[in-house]
Amino acid sequence: MLTCNICSHTDVVVCVDSAGTWHCYEPSLGETFPFKVAVCQRCGHVFGSWNEDRTHLYEDQEYVTCDDDLDLYSAWVSFVLTGVPQGRRPPRILEIGFNRGALLKRFYDLGFECCGIEAGRRNTQAARCKMPAAQLDAGMFSAEWIQQFEPGFFDVVMMTSVLEHLAEPAEVLRSVQPYLAPNGRLFIVVPDLSCYTPTYQIPPDSEARYTCSQLKFFYRNLFLCYAQHINHFSGPSLTRYLAAMGFQTVQVATFGFIWVTAAPAHPVAPELVYPDIVEYHMGLMNNYERMLSDMRRAMVNRLAGRRLVCYGAGREFGYFMDVFAPLGVNVLAVADDAVVGESVHDVPCVRPQELAGYRPDVCLATSFDYENEIAAKARRILPDTASVLTLTQLISQYEITIPRWTDYRLQPPAHCSAQVATRH
Repeated sequence: MLTCNICSHTDVVVCVDSAGTWHCYEPSLGETFPFKVAVCQRCGHVFGSWNEDRTHLYEDQEYVTCDDDLDLYSAWVSFVLTGVPQGRRPPRILEIGFNRGALLKRFYDLGFECCGIEAGRRNTQAARCKMPAAQLDAGMFSAEWIQQFEPGFFDVVMMTSVLEHLAEPAEVLRSVQPYLAPNGRLFIVVPDLSCYTPTYQIPPDSEARYTCSQLKFFYRNLFLCYAQHINHFSGPSLTRYLAAMGFQTVQVATFGFIWVTAAPAHPVAPELVYPDIVEYHMGLMNNYERMLSDMRRAMVNRLAGRRLVCYGAGREFGYFMDVFAPLGVNVLAVADDAVVGESVHDVPCVRPQELAGYRPDVCLATSFDYENEIAAKARRILPDTASVLTLTQLISQYEITIPRWTDYRLQPPAHCSAQVATRH
């Protein structure tokens, strides 16, 4: 039985029942696993359910997103510093899930007293080398861990790309709230469910590598981020949930991600009944499902009944087989030097030069990364009678408009004051 991890109700509707992989940032994506995504019919929260608990992988597999000091961090720092109190002592900041410390280092260099907790042990060690005077602990955040500090100790608490991964986001927010100073700030960044196009993952110096249609990013993110993330927020839902956990939203910005700063306040709307958000999120999910059905149908029209081989990452190919196989798209072989001699979904993995021996009609480049380079290699290997397609080309055969939902505006609850109601 699925239970909402915001309001604990079991009245949910499953909108996605699929399979995905753990890491969309790594070259080797790992084995696929089944998962579901549901919408709570009481509070509207969109949340995922895996066939087994995978949160330990944050510790075991060192979940690394970026080790670089990105230009984006300048905007985040400015966003955070707005309203941070200036006092005689250095401001105190806590980052939950600091990864390798690139963002926290910005505040360290500004003279902040920095603390943090990060699941990955090697990530933590890398961050300690950058910030030797900071208190940086390895492990999963818990209510017990934060009790080492005095109530109201922190001027800023940050969680960037963290809340979507937490099994119990409401409990984490409730645990953090007492340790934020009365005039302090909570800073949260999460993906925006209403525009799932992960262009934020593209490093500025790699734009040429990733140049492709917005549609491709939507397709990749809808599957892979649903598989990784337990929680999915829109701007309206996040601000409502924060209010119920004892935070008053101060600033909100959306750029594919939702940026929020909030101040500690008296909890409001503890009943968490948001029928308008339920309706909105059900509309989003139903629209995304229709789009996915259209994409799958376009794939079948191009690939079904053809002598198909694939060239690309074998494990990533295995993920796409979860899409192809149920639609009757049969694959003769996949080329992947890393797993030669093995098989993925009973499809043999061979060397690229062996693909021509299968006399294919079509070769599909089944890696999103470097797909143009892979397609060029395939054209040199295969006879002229075989056409070569990339995933971008395959998906783009069907004209699909990405939903933007820019006209949607949800007003805050009438009982939620526009002023920050600080704790006393």
